[in-house]
Amino acid sequence: MNPDNQLLRAEIQAEHIRTLFRPAFITVIIAHIIMSAFLVFILWDSAPHNTLLAWLAVLYSLAAVRWFLIRAYKRHPPSLEAAPRWGLATAALIGLHGLVWGGAAILFLDPGQPVSLIMITTILAGMGVTGVVVFASYPLAFITFIVPVFTSLFTVLLLRGGKVGVVITILCVMMLVVAWIYVSNFHRVLDDSLRFRFENIALRRETEEKSTLLKTTLQNIRQGISVVDRDGRLRLWNQRFLDLLGLGHRHMDDHQHLDTILQAADPPLPELSRERLEYCRSDGAVIEVLQNAMPDGDQVLTYTDISDLKRREEALEQANAAKTRFLATASHDLRQPIHALGLFFATLAEQVGNVETTPLLKQIEDSIDTIDAMLNALLDISKLDAGVVHPKVGPVAVAGLFQRLETEYQPVARVTGNTLRVRPCKAIVQSDPSMLERMLRNLISNALRYTKKGRVLVAARRRGAGLRFEVHDTGPGIPADKLDDIFQEFYQLGNPERDRRQGLGLGLAIVKRVAALLGHDITARSRLERGSCFAITAPLSQESPSSLPFAAMTAPGLELWNHRVLVLDDDHAILAAMEGLLKRWGCKVSTAASLEEAREKIAANALPPELLIVDYRLPDQVSGLDAASALQEALGRQVPVLVITGDTDPDRLREAQASGYPLLHKPVQPAKLRSIMRHLIGL
Repeated sequence: MNPDNQLLRAEIQAEHIRTLFRPAFITVIIAHIIMSAFLVFILWDSAPHNTLLAWLAVLYSLAAVRWFLIRAYKRHPPSLEAAPRWGLATAALIGLHGLVWGGAAILFLDPGQPVSLIMITTILAGMGVTGVVVFASYPLAFITFIVPVFTSLFTVLLLRGGKVGVVITILCVMMLVVAWIYVSNFHRVLDDSLRFRFENIALRRETEEKSTLLKTTLQNIRQGISVVDRDGRLRLWNQRFLDLLGLGHRHMDDHQHLDTILQAADPPLPELSRERLEYCRSDGAVIEVLQNAMPDGDQVLTYTDISDLKRREEALEQANAAKTRFLATASHDLRQPIHALGLFFATLAEQVGNVETTPLLKQIEDSIDTIDAMLNALLDISKLDAGVVHPKVGPVAVAGLFQRLETEYQPVARVTGNTLRVRPCKAIVQSDPSMLERMLRNLISNALRYTKKGRVLVAARRRGAGLRFEVHDTGPGIPADKLDDIFQEFYQLGNPERDRRQGLGLGLAIVKRVAALLGHDITARSRLERGSCFAITAPLSQESPSSLPFAAMTAPGLELWNHRVLVLDDDHAILAAMEGLLKRWGCKVSTAASLEEAREKIAANALPPELLIVDYRLPDQVSGLDAASALQEALGRQVPVLVITGDTDPDRLREAQASGYPLLHKPVQPAKLRSIMRHLIGL
């Protein structure tokens, strides 16, 4: 049985037993004394005096014991555990009363004498009726009293009373049946009433305990809490609520309007019209206020001191900004000489290219490409942080994408001793084609780089309304506690010596940022010595990708011959390299290291330039964008402008993106430079 039900049953039983000791029982004892004395008086002339007096003495002794028992119960009420024993003792004592009254029928009832028959039968029947009223709450006491009384009476009536005795017995039995029905019903009703009573008491006690616990909890939590009704009046609050508003000394009354409290703060707290509000106290503490509606229309407001959190966030933002500035400055300073190196190399390769120098030139070009790839990775991170990358989402045919990837990476797989398998897929997804391909390239490159003489599988599987691209490998695997770390910048496993051939550790960081930008889910799972699986999930598309013709490649030639170009850059090495490369392409080149020098060159030349190539960062805090506008103003007309920069600062990238000018990042590949120059000049 449930412990709570056991306790409830014990409380009900104890209450039933308690009714046996209520003041009404003293009246019953007195009634027994009077009735027994009256019976002795009536029978004094017809019964032996010694027997009458002995019977009366026994009855009075039992009455005295009952009296002392009631007094003892009142002085020392028993516990719930002891109450049943008191009930049994009382029932036994009442049973003795029944035996004594039943003895009166055996000793004194003479059916042949009408007075004796009427008096004893009437008194005993009256005792039975009285027992119904007195003992109905405790049926055991009723039974122990009624059974001996009426057993004795019925025995005498049936054996010596003749027909009259039989009739009286039948009438008494009928009375007892009715009495028992009444006792049973009364006991059941009383039992239910007591159950409801104690359940209500237990519920009220539990409610009070929970209320006390709630109040204690509210007063000891670090958050401030207030509950207001629909009219904005306070129903519940804790001291922390006042302390966080700087009103710890304020006296509070029930049903006080919340607005009155908020206006008393320093400075006053504005109207709470939003679910979340950050309130700054006059001492600089920042309090977060959250508002939530309850089903009954009340509002729960929580107040949390987030001053430390705000300070940590500001410190983190400052550290991140410092990191970004450092990377931007380092990237810019590195890109300048590498950009010049690339331009000089392109000029040199065209001049000295032959069978003997080709291997050396190829090694130099590979080294420049490696550095270029590293710097471009830094640039990609900066672009994503700056928010200047805007995806062009549309339908992407997976079949063509997989075919290009397989064509490109099968040679790489053979070189690394791996088996690459790309499972065909005809699905169409909704994504940015170049960004999606970039992410998959990165994952496949990593799989082939870290897998030695193993297998790499590229596949796509439908998952609900999406398509999950998966890249599996049988490489060394990744520890489970490192699966989150590998998506951080500059984090690499198994490359403590920072081998440049393994990159900078930015690939997966870029993949994660691009996936977040596209709204694609990216997951990774791995088992050591078994391999890894990276997955990107993109939504399926119902549209068909448009077929765009590829532009024909134009072989390098004299397409830029005699076109006039003005190059503005503060780095003399870059100016020399650009001048040499552009002249090799047949351009008429003017170079300037400052805006004033560029103006002088324009004024000195009879024919204006057809294209302006300007560096983004110029001396004296002059922006290349401002310089381009100034030169166009000096020319008196709009001239195509190409901006070249080695800056990766997010603010600078956003500013350059907003200018609308084409933008190339140092180091610039000569082929890309030639292509965009042809486009801008209109060739």
